Amino acid sequence: MARKVGMAKSKHKPRRGLYVYQYQFLDDLSFIQKPSEVSVFADMATADLDRLVSSVREQFSTAGWEGDGEIGVIWLPPFVDAGIEDTWGTYVWHVKQSNNGFSWIASKSPLNFARLRDQNQNRPWDTHLPASIVYTSCLALKNNAERLARDVVRKLKALAGLKGRVIADIRDELLIVTQGEMITQLNEFLDECYLEVLQEVFSEGNRSRLKLGKFKASLNPAHYIPNDPDGEPAVPDADSAEWFTMRGLIKDIWLSYKFEAFRDKTDMLFRACEYKIDPSLQQELKKHVQLRNCIQHHQRRVNNDSLKMAGVKKFTLVADDGKSIQIGAGDKISFSTKEIIAFARALVQLASNFDTHVRKRVRSLAWVPRRLGNEIL
Repeated sequence: MARKVGMAKSKHKPRRGLYVYQYQFLDDLSFIQKPSEVSVFADMATADLDRLVSSVREQFSTAGWEGDGEIGVIWLPPFVDAGIEDTWGTYVWHVKQSNNGFSWIASKSPLNFARLRDQNQNRPWDTHLPASIVYTSCLALKNNAERLARDVVRKLKALAGLKGRVIADIRDELLIVTQGEMITQLNEFLDECYLEVLQEVFSEGNRSRLKLGKFKASLNPAHYIPNDPDGEPAVPDADSAEWFTMRGLIKDIWLSYKFEAFRDKTDMLFRACEYKIDPSLQQELKKHVQLRNCIQHHQRRVNNDSLKMAGVKKFTLVADDGKSIQIGAGDKISFSTKEIIAFARALVQLASNFDTHVRKRVRSLAWVPRRLGNEIL
């Protein structure tokens, strides 16, 4: 994923003559006036002003504005050196998109401000769509969970006409392995999402004021000092020193995070983003994580510690006939096809819910190819 935090839509001039820009972020909008309240439009008939605003709205939409927000007018005084008048100043159109905080700005003359120019040098909007910083991680979890469920169903159908104890063992093994692969995907999802959060906090200025909370990290000084071409430690200049320090810090925190227990991982990630997971979904995830632990370390039998960690007296599973079954301490773990499919759906739900929440909570965005943006979470 090519992440372009702070990047915005490039300068674009439609046939009707407005230069359109995008900017992150304008927070104080008190200086923006309604078009009807601006003196330059005072002598215009209402119908004419409505047509003018409609034309501006059309050009914003052509550039990529999603249509929400109220169009207003900003006056730029002559001393900012914008436009062609020495005494009158310049009026520019503005609308703030409420779903992600982007401001769209349109002007008859080019606006040659450094910060505006920096955010409009490239044109990601032509080939990419804005998404949450965790979109690709969420999409990967969704696609992998669905793929694993499809694959095991296909394999089990191929075995359906065969009988015997060995076939039954193969069937059980396929479901056990698939459940383990889904747990792996879940852990990778948490790791990748937390890495995006770390980058947002340390590298991108934490504009969304995310709160990491307490974390453990073994700091490795080697991660903070770059090497020169000969392989010797180099003395970074003032500009690069901070970047290398941040990169090393992120790496060390992330490596420590990857070895945290599942409960701690989810707590650290979700608290940082202020995401409140649905209790039933959380319970489903905890159940499968604990069952996987029993499969790996307790001869595929439920133990009391796993039940305690999940906060239940017995684990509830769904059988192939749709009925619920319960297994307790000492019981052997065996999955039905329906249980694995239900787990896959839980992972898809997690991916969708978390992506939706982060898109609203975190101001920074990632840019994803349009072909990926067509895949709805």
